[in-house]
Amino acid sequence: MDNQSAVGRTQWLQKRMVPIVAILALVLLTLWVWKQRVILSSPVPTPTMPTPTPQQWLQLSAPFDGKIHALIVEDPDGVRLLYAGTDGGVFKSEDEGRTWIACNNGLHDRLIRALAIDPDEPRLLYAGTWNGKVYVSTDGGNQWKQPSEQLSPYEIRALYVHTFNPQKLYAATPMGVFTSTDRGQRWYPAGDFTSTLQCMAMDLEQPDTLYVGTSAYGIYKSTDGALTWFPLPYNDPVDVLALTVPPRARNTAYAISRGKVFKTEEAGVFWKYVDSYRDTAEARCLAVNPKNPQEVYVGVQDGLYKSIDGRKSWFRSETGLKNPDGQPVDVQIIVVDPIKTNIVYACSGNRLFVSEDAGHTWELRSAIKASSEANILALETDPKDGQTFYASVAGGGLYKTTNGGDEWQHLGEDDLTAVIRSFQQITAIEVNPLESRIICAGTKEGVVLKSSDGGMTWTLAGAVTEALISSIVIDPEQPTRLYAGTQGKGMYRSDDEGKNWVQKGEEIGTNVQRLVLDPRGPETIIYAVTERGVFLSRDNGESWQQYLIGASDVAPPIKGSLRAFAITQVGAEQVQGQGRDEVVILPQSKLAPGSELRQLTVSKAMPNLAYVLANRQGVLWSQDGGISWSSLGSGLEGLELRALALSPDDPELILVGTDKGIYRYQPRKGQ
Repeated sequence: MDNQSAVGRTQWLQKRMVPIVAILALVLLTLWVWKQRVILSSPVPTPTMPTPTPQQWLQLSAPFDGKIHALIVEDPDGVRLLYAGTDGGVFKSEDEGRTWIACNNGLHDRLIRALAIDPDEPRLLYAGTWNGKVYVSTDGGNQWKQPSEQLSPYEIRALYVHTFNPQKLYAATPMGVFTSTDRGQRWYPAGDFTSTLQCMAMDLEQPDTLYVGTSAYGIYKSTDGALTWFPLPYNDPVDVLALTVPPRARNTAYAISRGKVFKTEEAGVFWKYVDSYRDTAEARCLAVNPKNPQEVYVGVQDGLYKSIDGRKSWFRSETGLKNPDGQPVDVQIIVVDPIKTNIVYACSGNRLFVSEDAGHTWELRSAIKASSEANILALETDPKDGQTFYASVAGGGLYKTTNGGDEWQHLGEDDLTAVIRSFQQITAIEVNPLESRIICAGTKEGVVLKSSDGGMTWTLAGAVTEALISSIVIDPEQPTRLYAGTQGKGMYRSDDEGKNWVQKGEEIGTNVQRLVLDPRGPETIIYAVTERGVFLSRDNGESWQQYLIGASDVAPPIKGSLRAFAITQVGAEQVQGQGRDEVVILPQSKLAPGSELRQLTVSKAMPNLAYVLANRQGVLWSQDGGISWSSLGSGLEGLELRALALSPDDPELILVGTDKGIYRYQPRKGQ
């Protein structure tokens, strides 16, 4: 009875479950069909590049890295002073090299290669620069003046003040020696040699006696204050990179040739090879104790050697003279303190090492930081290489990085054409969009320079006008055609790669802040931002239309973006002109109250990203095509923001040039 009842109940449940299962299956099938329809009707998402997340801006250590090229020690009124000539200007230390004060007021050329001090007036200093200028300070470096421009535009490799007649100066350049008899007011050529002059030394006890070292023809000597020169007998010292004449050692001089040390005790008639003590390390520099000529220091690429017995024996002097990785330091300058001769200074890069026990042990005393001395005038991206940027620095020329700003190379360093040395104020840079090895640079003097090898060598393309060139662009559709905007003289065009220039658009204004090209349409459109607003030309600058009156900058749309952007210092409703309804108006008062907006830029990597500099506040950015704006991190507050450069393929690589160096955007990783 019980079994029959159980079987009946099972059969009853089975009959009831069939329709329930059928209903559930129908519901699931309906849901699946609806999901497929939704998927098919939805647009396929396109892959997007990662956008940066705001965090902070970090100052790069270059282009002015503070490398020390000259060091002098003085003791006026019992106060020990150190002066360092660096890539970044002159620095002074009043605590034996522990801290440094920048002394660059009036020093318009910051690449210092030589320093000298008046023996009678210790507050009277001279500084020789990379591009052939000699500056004078009469107050211990607080203020500098350039009294003369009669020197050639080549590196000042040595600078001396006559010991007994401080009115007389000697300056050595690659092209020869110059002299002045009125403390640098006027300079005169005083020696032209058959090969490149590389160094010079003056006998402090007989200051009319000078030696110069050349690249191919050895050493020349003068005994009449540079009036006449004669070559010393040809012998081993040929490619001479350094010369030293020690005091209290009559007729003695040292020379470093091809990394080896030579010595004469016969006033240069005979030279001996005197560094057989050591390995193959290349000698860099040499110093002699001014009170004991038997004590000699030789700096080499992997440390330092010392002799206390006139070079009969040597020992390595390297305890504490190490890099962070434990390797020996490449010593490039040695100076023995003239008062306390047990104190010795050694320089490597921007670092100062000090020994207070005559070279037995060393300590890293300080490193000169010159980044904040770099006033960036222009910043530009290579349109084909997202890691390559160019930067112009006031008083320092042009620099290039190929790794996003980690390292910078000084362009034209070995270019003896002296073209780029003549123009230290490069105010505009343009990289050819089709051939990025071609670069044009506009200068403060109204001249255009050109390089066809990525900035290694330069030629003078042509003179535009005597006014400062604020903007220069190359027409991608016609690469031989260039446009240049100036401050005070309007806009010019060249159709022969910059050789000849013709003024165009006199009606647009005289102060051109920026030129922008839009090559997307059937003809190239050029925008000119001037004191009268934004103007537009569709016929290569022949005729112009008032595009936006009241706008202070414009960013035309690029491929993938919909509308242009324009900045205005007045209300958006006050902007008038033909392009009023074509652009997104960005009132300065709403984006950054109290700050000037400049250099509106749209990212080529992601056209929905737009950036603008808010001077002394930071960078503002929009991720939605200009609808909303926010701050792109901290770290730029209070700085004069000069230029913005975006990588063409990496939206997180952004550089900003300021009056205190170059800053790079540091995104927050992992978010």
